[in-house]
Amino acid sequence: MPDPRRHRLKTALGVFASAAIAGLALYVLYRTFQRISVADVIANIRAVPRERLMLAAACAAGAFTALAAYEIAVVRYVKHCIGRAKPVITALIAFPLGHALGQTLLSGSALRYRMYSPAGFTAMEVGAAVLLCGLPYLLAFGLLFDLALVFAADSLAPLFRIPSQWLFALGCIGLVKDVAYLAFVRLRKAPIRLGGWEVNLPTMRMTVLQIVVGLIDICLVASILYLLLPASAGIAFLPFVAVYLASIVIGVMSHVPAGLGVLESMLLLLLPQVPPEELLAAVLLYRVIYEVVPLVLAMLLWGAYELTAHDGARVRLLRAGSNRQPPAVP
Repeated sequence: MPDPRRHRLKTALGVFASAAIAGLALYVLYRTFQRISVADVIANIRAVPRERLMLAAACAAGAFTALAAYEIAVVRYVKHCIGRAKPVITALIAFPLGHALGQTLLSGSALRYRMYSPAGFTAMEVGAAVLLCGLPYLLAFGLLFDLALVFAADSLAPLFRIPSQWLFALGCIGLVKDVAYLAFVRLRKAPIRLGGWEVNLPTMRMTVLQIVVGLIDICLVASILYLLLPASAGIAFLPFVAVYLASIVIGVMSHVPAGLGVLESMLLLLLPQVPPEELLAAVLLYRVIYEVVPLVLAMLLWGAYELTAHDGARVRLLRAGSNRQPPAVP
């Protein structure tokens, strides 16, 4: 049985670390806004060419399209084919909601249970679907970061303030880890135990699909911000991916919804060559294109589903109300 004192200590350390990261981010932003004005940021937002905005929006649409197509494969892998409409709708609601709130696992679990339980999914099958939907990002995240450390160590050394030899070595260790996971999936046939649960590893074919989908997703999402960066950034795409992923990691560790403020502060620290007003303008546009607009569309789609679907909230409430009506008296 776990020690309650150890559990409380871990909780306290986690809260302290999150508060420290959030506090540091606020300090960086405070110092930055002392040197710039909001008007300069707005002016830089207006100066972004329309073509770049359209390309960034296309990257966001492509990322969510890839995730929706993968959701169809997950549903078929876990249980059976229930059509394509419901998995696509679920993905287009769950992923924007999770990205915006910063609680992808929690919101994804609740929403997928709501959507898939009427189709005959058990709680265990919904949990398997949630886990499979989260694996592409996790696997591709590590692989891309390792590749960037190996092939762009010289470019990343001045940004991370770490010698390029160390970055290259860390990247090689990471790639060994990635290959070891593939070998583990290939060779392990028995389920693995996680606490009191037994989890079957995905097949090799599903694992490869997860990696491909994750790479497409992360590359397209990183491209949104990369396209919006000013020319003064002067950074190639692969090193930028490493900077972007490192900023995302710190944002996740802070437990701040959507890494709000943390992502901005990390990019300000890792890309000092970019004027702050131009960098903040790019990040704000990135948040609007990748988080705000998809979240609004997801909420509208969810409302439309609940109002019109045969297993939506409106139909179920009307059905429950008709069942409670007393019998007519002749």
